[in-house]
Amino acid sequence: MATYRKLKSGKINVQIRKAGQPQISKSFDTMKTAREWVKEHEEPKKRGSVVQKDQPTFLTIGRLYCDKQLGGKSSRHLMLGRIERMAKQFPQPFLRITRSDVNAYKNLRLKQVSGSTVREEIQTINKLFRWAEREMIFGEDPIPSPANNIALPPASKPRTRVVERHELDRLLAELNPLMAEIIELAYETAMRRAEITKLLPRHLKLEERYLEIEDGKTGDRVVPLTTRAVELLQRALGRCVRSTSRLYPVAPHSVSTAIRRARERAGLGDHVRMHQLRHTRITAVARQGFNQAQIMMVSGHRDTRSVQRYTHLSVKDVVGLLD
Repeated sequence: MATYRKLKSGKINVQIRKAGQPQISKSFDTMKTAREWVKEHEEPKKRGSVVQKDQPTFLTIGRLYCDKQLGGKSSRHLMLGRIERMAKQFPQPFLRITRSDVNAYKNLRLKQVSGSTVREEIQTINKLFRWAEREMIFGEDPIPSPANNIALPPASKPRTRVVERHELDRLLAELNPLMAEIIELAYETAMRRAEITKLLPRHLKLEERYLEIEDGKTGDRVVPLTTRAVELLQRALGRCVRSTSRLYPVAPHSVSTAIRRARERAGLGDHVRMHQLRHTRITAVARQGFNQAQIMMVSGHRDTRSVQRYTHLSVKDVVGLLD
C-alpha cells in the first residue's frame, strides 16, 4: 500500500509497504511522477506471458549487447566498462527502469562527471533498449526506452590545443620503450590506439610507405606514413617472432593509462592525451595546405563535417601570407 505526503521542500514523498517485505520510500517533484513510480512497484507488468520480475537486469542486457553486437571490436571494452559502472545505479529488472530513475541518475552523475560523459551514458540506455526490442523476446508489447525525451546536457567543446614537440619529448622520457614507440607512432600517423595495438606484420607496406587498417572505427582504410613512422614500424617488425604476432601486444586502455601517468610525472597539462596526439597530426597536415580529401586520407574520417575544424585552421594560417 502506498502513502503520499508533501514535504516542506514541496516534493512528494511516497512510502510503499508490503507484507513480508522492507518498506521502500522515494521523493518526487510532482504527484504525477510519484504515482507512476507507485504503479511500477505495485503492479508488476507482463510482457506477453513473461512476468517482469523474471526479466534480466541492466547489467545482463548490457553484457549480452557487448558480446553479440560488439564482438571482438575495440569498442567492446569501453562499452562494457561503462555499462558495469552504470549498472550499480540500476539494480532493478531491466523493464522496470523508469524515466524518473533515468532522470535521477542524470542529476546524480552531473555532480560527478562532465556533461559529455552523462550524454554518452544516457545515449547508452537508449541504445540498449533499442537493441533489446529488436533482439530480445519479451512479448508482443513494444519496449519504450525510459531515456526517451530526457534532456541531455550540452556537449563539451572539442579540445583544440595541440601537443607541442617539446611536450611529446618530455612525455616519451617518462614511458617504457614499448609505450614510447606506440605514442610516437600515434603522433606521426594520427592513428587511434586500437588501430595501433591491432597491427600485424601483414598490414605493413613499408617500401610503399603506408599501412592497412582492418576493421577500424570507420572500417578498412590505408594510412600514409612519415619517414619517422616507417623507422618506428621497422623496429617493431624486427621484434616479431611470428607473422601472426601483434606489433604492439598491449591492451588499448593500457595506452591511455600509461599516458596519464607519464603526463602527471612530467608535470604536463591535461591536453597531453592520446586523442590530442591524433588531433595534433591532423592539424599539422591541414596547416601544410592539404585539401579536405587529403586530410581525410590521413585522419580516416568518413564524414566531411568531422574535418571542418581542421580546414578552418589551415585558412587561418594562410591569411597571414596574403598581403
